[in-house]
Amino acid sequence: IRSTVGKPPAAHRLARSQDTLMSNVDLESAKGASSNDDTRGKLSTMLKARIQDLKPFREELQCRKHSSKEKLAEKIPEVIFTGELVHGEGFRGTQLGVACSWHFVWDDPWTLLEGNFRGQTQLAASTDCNAPWNHPLDIHFAARSPLGWPKLVMQVQELDEHGCSHVAGYGFCHLPVTPGSSELTVCCWRPTGSVRDEISAYFLGNTSKLTSYDIISAKAAWANRCRLVTIPTGKVV
Repeated sequence: IRSTVGKPPAAHRLARSQDTLMSNVDLESAKGASSNDDTRGKLSTMLKARIQDLKPFREELQCRKHSSKEKLAEKIPEVIFTGELVHGEGFRGTQLGVACSWHFVWDDPWTLLEGNFRGQTQLAASTDCNAPWNHPLDIHFAARSPLGWPKLVMQVQELDEHGCSHVAGYGFCHLPVTPGSSELTVCCWRPTGSVRDEISAYFLGNTSKLTSYDIISAKAAWANRCRLVTIPTGKVV
């Protein structure tokens, strides 16, 4: 057996140098990763400490906000309206059936807190001139100003001999401005058309109706309200 000791060939020397270079790179990358982990750990520790330092200030700020909201809520007055639509009287279709659809309108200084702002009564019929409804109304507002006081707008519908529903009248009223009990009577009206329209309304029941509720109660539309030709139809109590 012969053994020869001498310099390794060039290929082996190149492979060893590459292995040494790779090991050095791996060592440096490992050191870099460990240093990055250490930096992240230090940053997270600093952030946690900073958050703990700011926590009392956040709690105090939330308490201040909550207290300011409570104080603001205490300063804003609240108004509750509770009542009912008792009956309709004087409408032509009382014996066949009369119903009233209603809704509240108000301006920006008022904010609705609770309650239904629109609805409709049941269909009521009576042999006399009064159609009983006894429909409850209950609404709750927060008011920053007395301007834009809420109004109740109504539209009365009636049935004819064929069971068709037609407009019987429109009306509105301001809600009471004094505390306690109040009784309001709203006079209703409906627009009239030409003679041909009135004959058609008498025989067929196709009464004229408004295309928008704004002309009933909105001040901006009152300039055009004077152009309407209307007739009284009944009252809502």
